[in-house]
Amino acid sequence: MKKLFLNNAVIRDINLNDYEIAVYVALRSLYDLQKELQYVTYNSVAFELYSGLQISRRCMDHIKSALDSLVEKGLVKKVNTFSATEFILDMSGLYFEQNTEKDLFYTVITFDEVHRIMNIDTKKDNFSILRYFIILISSICHDKGTYDHSAGCSEHTDFVGFMTLDTLANWCGTTKARIIEYNSILETEKIIYIYRHKQNKKDKETGQIMSFSNHYGRYEDRQWIIQFANEYVATYNLKETETLVKAEKSRENKRYAAIYNLLAKDFDKYIDNFSDAELIGTYKYIHNKNACNEKKLREIEEGTAAYDDIIGKIKNEDLFDDISCVVDYVNRMAEKKRNMEKRKCSLVNAVSDDNWGESVSMEYDFSIEEILDMPTEGEVQMNLTNTDCMGQNDLCKNESHGGKIPCELFCVTGKDSDYIDIEDLF
Repeated sequence: MKKLFLNNAVIRDINLNDYEIAVYVALRSLYDLQKELQYVTYNSVAFELYSGLQISRRCMDHIKSALDSLVEKGLVKKVNTFSATEFILDMSGLYFEQNTEKDLFYTVITFDEVHRIMNIDTKKDNFSILRYFIILISSICHDKGTYDHSAGCSEHTDFVGFMTLDTLANWCGTTKARIIEYNSILETEKIIYIYRHKQNKKDKETGQIMSFSNHYGRYEDRQWIIQFANEYVATYNLKETETLVKAEKSRENKRYAAIYNLLAKDFDKYIDNFSDAELIGTYKYIHNKNACNEKKLREIEEGTAAYDDIIGKIKNEDLFDDISCVVDYVNRMAEKKRNMEKRKCSLVNAVSDDNWGESVSMEYDFSIEEILDMPTEGEVQMNLTNTDCMGQNDLCKNESHGGKIPCELFCVTGKDSDYIDIEDLF
């Protein structure tokens, strides 16, 4: 798999736009150190980016203007022109060598990654997504890593990054909101993997909660990213006033919202990209949000601006009807609810029945829910402690140890006399 070596000083230059960065990537692919001059066309640049020429006129126009702009800015020089679309270029300005003393570093991406990103079917700008991906990979820490315990504890490095969204946004010359959208797309396409921590650090004195930075990298390195992230939290030196607390669900909810938007946009394309747990979680999030908004509607006058605003927030749940794991989940929950209602109804009827004989005095007045939680006959028998038969594992079979009474109404022992098998009464 061919690798592309990119100059960090160029890819992080916010004076270059996203299209110029993409064309720079293509030119680095075409660049040949052994040639002083090279033949280049607009089509050859497009082919390096897309691995084909079936692209829109708009994209080709971006490539043309970006290449002309790089010539004007002196990154490459146009030596000769054969036609309106083909040139002889001096690309010696693309040459660089890493020099840590001069803060000159490089980033490595692959042809396959470029082609996959530029061919994503999305309404977002693929040129912008490509630039963000390059910046993300450039932020991977080369000297941080973990140990491969399956290979004699050899060190595994150069796979994980942990920069903040603000830092990445500044390097791209874009916003955090855009980056969140790009992350969702790249995650869905399984090009990158992001580990979102399930714990935060909290100052016990002030109550302030600080989150750990996400850990991220290429999708194929996800097992190392997870291992590194878990080890990072385990070895993190908390201050005396700090403690670990469960992270809020806001990040998880944003992920579910992004999944729903992708499914709503193109169900057939994205449905296979998510696990059953993610799809069920997305349904639960959307369904609960809809329920909250529908409750608000009942409290607001119809026809008002506030009413219309809430109506706009209610999502269509019909797409979940075509997701088998979600349908199974909904059916299980409905059956569970029906069974609970039946048990409550049966218990209420039993308690109100006048044919129970004389009442039995009880020390406590239990609610229906508490009675439902009491052990059944089988549970009582399994949990009996045989105090008369030391060293025996099986229950003694005599009646004094809770043998089943022939009438099959009660199972009572000396220490378990308060337990009543409700279900056998019906």
